[in-house]
Amino acid sequence: MVKCCICGVVLFHALQSSAFAPTSASFMMAARTNSAGKFPYPEDIASVYHHMDNVDKKRPSVLGYTAFAASAFLGVPFWCTVLLPFTVFTTAANLFWVLLRGPNNKAVSILESHDDNEEKTDITSTNSRKYDLVLLGVTGFTGKLAATYLAKQYCGGDAKLKWAVAGRSKEKIDSTLKSIAEKLGNDQLVQVDVIIVDTSQRDTVKEMVGNTRTVISTVGPFMKYGTCVVELCAKYGTHYADITGEVQWNKAMMKQYESIARQTGAKLVSFCGHDSIPWDLTVRLLSEKLREAGDELVSVECLNEAMGGVSGGTLATFFESLDRGFDEVQLSTLTSKEIGLDVYMRLPDGSESMSVVLSDLPLTVSPCRNPSPRFLHRWSSPFVMAFINFEIVRRGIALSQSSRAPIKYREVIVTESFMDAFTMWFGQIMLGTLIVNPVTRPLMKILLPEPGQGPSEKEMEDGFLCVTGYGIGTNGTKTESVMYFPQDGGYTSTARMLVESGLCLSLDGNKHDFVNGGFYSPSALMCHALLDRLVQNGTRFACKIVAEE
Repeated sequence: MVKCCICGVVLFHALQSSAFAPTSASFMMAARTNSAGKFPYPEDIASVYHHMDNVDKKRPSVLGYTAFAASAFLGVPFWCTVLLPFTVFTTAANLFWVLLRGPNNKAVSILESHDDNEEKTDITSTNSRKYDLVLLGVTGFTGKLAATYLAKQYCGGDAKLKWAVAGRSKEKIDSTLKSIAEKLGNDQLVQVDVIIVDTSQRDTVKEMVGNTRTVISTVGPFMKYGTCVVELCAKYGTHYADITGEVQWNKAMMKQYESIARQTGAKLVSFCGHDSIPWDLTVRLLSEKLREAGDELVSVECLNEAMGGVSGGTLATFFESLDRGFDEVQLSTLTSKEIGLDVYMRLPDGSESMSVVLSDLPLTVSPCRNPSPRFLHRWSSPFVMAFINFEIVRRGIALSQSSRAPIKYREVIVTESFMDAFTMWFGQIMLGTLIVNPVTRPLMKILLPEPGQGPSEKEMEDGFLCVTGYGIGTNGTKTESVMYFPQDGGYTSTARMLVESGLCLSLDGNKHDFVNGGFYSPSALMCHALLDRLVQNGTRFACKIVAEE
């Protein structure tokens, strides 16, 4: 765990009076208020499960025999004999064509915003800026949910938060705010300031980032719409949070703009939603609990219980990644001179972290191997976002330098039966194959939800996410945690996580684990401050050392 430094807190407050942190400042870490005490969270895990199961009555949906039979006896033969061979052939042909003709203009689009020659302008000190927070993308599906959450929690009454919303169309923004105000019965929402921003027009983005302490963005795909925002936040010393799940894009942003962010003091934190706050925080907190018991984390398993839907914006990100993937990711990987470098292992001072996290992610269904009675006789399936969560967990551990021994990371989604586990697993494979195939992909774009569409209000209200973490130390000490979100993890809860992440960046700087600017994971920068905010606003969390039987 990062060691706390009292002088770092003093320096942080001194730096707040200027727009930028000095470039020569060492990368010191701020002291947490609870660093001298014991682990500050409740240990009653059973009460969290009780509330979820018996009060909220949340359980994963049961897919049943019909869905299993269709998957096993129709889907599997079709996939093996027709779809898979066809996809292998068409994907190989596509790759061959890209290699033959070379990258097209899309290949540079991930960094096309970069402009070293533009005129420098005076930058307002962050403390003197008009807004604490600006929400970019308010008319999108998750953006509307974020605006609704902001309106419920921080609009009206004695609320002192200075915030605004941003997007391309004044008409659409006004319509969105009006509909939310009518739904909540809060007319003050329509008086919230509106900023017109087109991420392809740099001047409009400058106007936004120069007038706020923090930008939170729901505008994806981020590789298409996010680069200019990240660049200018880094240059203007403006903090930034988003809900991307695009690891390659985030790494590209780090390579390009981290040195600038270090100079200006901008703290940029991606993956501030369902991808990947619950898992990033869980692993960090399990590690701290074991360290309090005199042990060190070497193995962690996250067991996910969830129910929810998918939005068109999420699917659009997958499609965008695949449409430009060969040009922008695979081809650049094949030809890059930096193929051996991994920015996720880079520390704020530029050195390489010695922490090692090994993947133990499953590829097939299996019985739950966790010893907890809750998971006895239940089955597990690979979780579709586990590969992304693994990367962010790895980044968080690298930054916190909390482990000297290699850590194995495993993550699964839990179902009630083998049939449900198999159906879910094969459904992911079938849908993924149809999306990856360059021939069937256009049909999937038509059949699946479009950007702006997503689960209904009832589906999101019925949804939930519960992450049980189980850690083992080098001496065999075992610890268990549970983090429960009572609404759809991918959307309603993601909006809440994003807003609270932005407020934590803007208002809770004295509680951060790092003083200086740069790119961080949520847990590495603001683990306890963020969890405190989430728990105060609906999330339930508990963690304990498991007693030996």
